[in-house]
Amino acid sequence: MAAPLRVVSFGLGPIGLATARLALTKKSIQLVGAIDVDPLKAGRDLGDLLEMERMTGIIVSADADATLGKLKPDAILHCTSSFMPRVKDQLMLCCKHGVNVVSSTEELLLPTLQHPDLAKEIDAAARKGDITILGTGVNPGFVMDTVAVLATGACHSVSKIDCRRVVDAGTRRLPLQKKVGAGISKEEFQKQLATGTFGHIGMRESIALIGKACGWTLDSITQSVEPVVAERDVKTRYLTVKKGQVAGIWNRGLGKEGDKVRIEMDLKMYVGAPEPMDEVQIEGTPPMHLRLIGGTPGDLATAAMLVNMLPRVVNAPAGLLTMLDVPVPGIVV
Repeated sequence: MAAPLRVVSFGLGPIGLATARLALTKKSIQLVGAIDVDPLKAGRDLGDLLEMERMTGIIVSADADATLGKLKPDAILHCTSSFMPRVKDQLMLCCKHGVNVVSSTEELLLPTLQHPDLAKEIDAAARKGDITILGTGVNPGFVMDTVAVLATGACHSVSKIDCRRVVDAGTRRLPLQKKVGAGISKEEFQKQLATGTFGHIGMRESIALIGKACGWTLDSITQSVEPVVAERDVKTRYLTVKKGQVAGIWNRGLGKEGDKVRIEMDLKMYVGAPEPMDEVQIEGTPPMHLRLIGGTPGDLATAAMLVNMLPRVVNAPAGLLTMLDVPVPGIVV
């Protein structure tokens, strides 16, 4: 039996903690370190942050450079930010230390789309450091892109792909509820939306990834984001959304080749959303229709995707890769 992969958790927000918790249960993975700059987390045992009955002996460090240099892990589980410019230095540090990366950074799903120069720089550093960097997760990374691409494998031809998702944000972590604007006014929603860091991140990347997989030259990728207003008071574990306040988002996207719509996406993510589900419909020969009743539990599935992709990333060629460049996801034990 091969030795377990030695892994460090980098970023211990809700998703980072969920990912670390899962990694601790895997025989093929040995979690050897944890990194977070939050002074309320640094210096504490990871088991304490996870509210476990036992301590892990893994003390959270705020010094990523020193930790990676000392532990020399095979890979990191990276969960710090959605945006490539914000994680550049962290990724470059991993390149320097020769540490593979599985990241939840949404813009890394297809890094060349919005940051081609930065992607080229990171790719060169990864190749020089002989490591692989992959961005993945549940959305983007799975339900509205990888699943659709996988389904085309049974098709002779494909003319259009529709992806739809309904998520009850009330079942998700607090940062996500805030990210979709739960509990704020419509006026504040528009102000937040103007920052460019609000709402679901990664729909453009999902569209572009599908387009690339299908061999389409997409001339335009557009999206719209609108608030979903609560029709009644809705209480979650973390907050209460009153009638008339924003409950979440309605995010739609189009990928066009000339005047032809090749890819259409529809994401409703709001507190109290009824009948959660994930759906992919393919117009092709033969047509395909996949529907996941109840939807995919986002926080659990994101942690699973990150952990399960670890051995695939460690064994992949060096460079800044995408989900199209690595083997299909599958569970690790």
